Amino acid sequence: MKTSQTHPLQIDAVSAGQGKIGLTFCPGKKQPDSYSGQWDRDLAADLLEIKTWGASALVTLIEDHEFIELQVSNLGAKAEAIGLEWHHLPIPDISVPDASFEQSWAYSGHRLRSLLQAGKSIVVHCKGGLGRTGTIAGRLMIELGDDAEEAIRDIRFARPGSIETFGHENSQEGYVRRCKPVSGDIKFTDRALGCLIGGAVGDAFGYEVEFKSLRLVHDSFGDDGITEPVFHNDKLIVSDDTQMTMFTLEGLLRADIEDADEVNEQVRLAYIDWLSTQTEMDSKWIPTGDIYSEAVLKQSRAPGTTCVSALQSGGWGTINKRINNSKGCGGVMRVAPLGLVRPWTPEQAFDSAVRAAAITHGHPSGFWSAGAMGAMVRLLVGGADLHDAAVQALVILSVRAGHEETTSTLKAALAAYRSGSGFHTDQIKQLGEGWVGEEALAIGLYAALVGQCFPEVLAIASNHDGDSDSTASIAGQLYGAWRGVSDLPHAWVRKLDVIGPLSRELRNFIG
Repeated sequence: MKTSQTHPLQIDAVSAGQGKIGLTFCPGKKQPDSYSGQWDRDLAADLLEIKTWGASALVTLIEDHEFIELQVSNLGAKAEAIGLEWHHLPIPDISVPDASFEQSWAYSGHRLRSLLQAGKSIVVHCKGGLGRTGTIAGRLMIELGDDAEEAIRDIRFARPGSIETFGHENSQEGYVRRCKPVSGDIKFTDRALGCLIGGAVGDAFGYEVEFKSLRLVHDSFGDDGITEPVFHNDKLIVSDDTQMTMFTLEGLLRADIEDADEVNEQVRLAYIDWLSTQTEMDSKWIPTGDIYSEAVLKQSRAPGTTCVSALQSGGWGTINKRINNSKGCGGVMRVAPLGLVRPWTPEQAFDSAVRAAAITHGHPSGFWSAGAMGAMVRLLVGGADLHDAAVQALVILSVRAGHEETTSTLKAALAAYRSGSGFHTDQIKQLGEGWVGEEALAIGLYAALVGQCFPEVLAIASNHDGDSDSTASIAGQLYGAWRGVSDLPHAWVRKLDVIGPLSRELRNFIG
């Protein structure tokens, strides 16, 4: 019988980026009968060995049924409990990654490469620590610049028998040889992922208390209010804010970004697709997007009345032909993707966001706030400081007719930040409740500026009497676009109910 004491966990290592990848078998596995012998390992002891080895993250490649077979059902929870970042990326045994894996890799792959580039170490494992483990280690090495043949050689030297299948196109060896280095602006990718994923986490964080007064929040969560997300069946549940943000990205993906009119029309059509997930639609309407079929996006998550009614009438609003007089925050909370288009200037992002918001919101503060949001996001993903981005957005805003209310509220947010007051609840009360566009943006901006870390940003943005999911979502978008996805708590991100389709859309957008 092989135990954690008789056979201490062996972690074989290869270099990748500035860090190391450790390769091993499943920690804590129990196999009374296997070709490699009888195993009765201690999960806690093996995980401690991984932590002591120096790993920052643990990548688990086994499928769901293997957790049961190997009696390690609580592996992820125990790994996170000792401070390991846990990525579950299942691959069938003796096989290669499928479409589901690729969807998750858009986020997890970037995050793992970032750790390795920062000089940190990760450990990858499957059941036996050879086939799937070697395959993903090889992919990471190649994506970080190693030659494919050298990566295969180094992995097999470190751990003989790795990358088990070979000799045919669909083999693990063939898969590794087809992997390519990751090109492009890594910092831009980090910020773009951070913007939309940060917004989704913020949305889920604030959604829990959206319709509660601050007094009721304190009654439910204590004197500090809500300070961490609430999980439902181990998932973070997003609201209509994230749903509509994802449909904005969907419209952007369908458009020629050099044609501003087409961008706006595709975004409008994407919003009609979203409407069809929330209400009964004319049977003649045929959704055209890729994310329409996602079950999680068909859930009714408190859709905004203004958005629904405006889209039911066709969503034909423009700044010159206004669809209503609403300045609700349903415009500003969904336009962040329009700040992620790299060839656009901040002014172009501003104008595109204004047009997208005006589809459903006709008051100047409803669409000018969206424009300021689009400009700030574009500046942030380009490397600007958040305070500077806000100041530049105000300059763009200053020449627009009817900008005064939005300008005044954003300036109040900057003044509150500069005051250095730690009484965030009082400062937010002065800014409003966030039900309207300029207030939601101001509260989100203030929280993103004053929070010392992502959890604190969301707590500040959520603990008030108003529209907590929208203000926390905007705060998360701004903070994520500024600091990057690497600064977000992975344990929260991985539990987002939309992380799969959101990662896929981001992969399609970033490339």
